[in-house]
Amino acid sequence: MSMSFLKDDCYQPANMHCFCIKFHFEGRRRGFHASQLIEYTLEPNPDAKEAKDAPPDKLTFAFSTADVVVLGWRLDRIADYLCENKLAAVGTLPKRYAEFDRNKPFVASIKIEPVKQ
Repeated sequence: MSMSFLKDDCYQPANMHCFCIKFHFEGRRRGFHASQLIEYTLEPNPDAKEAKDAPPDKLTFAFSTADVVVLGWRLDRIADYLCENKLAAVGTLPKRYAEFDRNKPFVASIKIEPVKQ
């Protein structure tokens, strides 16, 4: 899969079960085997209460080797693809695309923290 999907969308679903979930951000690409996913959480971003422009959604992936925090708008569709094991990739887009299509998810940031052993 190329980075070209990031021109229009911040995620890419697959037609079949995905074995790997890739994250594209800051010119980098990092992937985790789907079998490493322990749990995920979709919740309101606590920082959005204080900062008016902060993304309202927080989607956290708990993998066995790292935690991935995705901040954005309308992230429920990404979580749905994750539940169906059909999420292939997630990537950030420039902020100017946030309100381009109010029906699509928009990812503002991705942060990956290794799990401390």
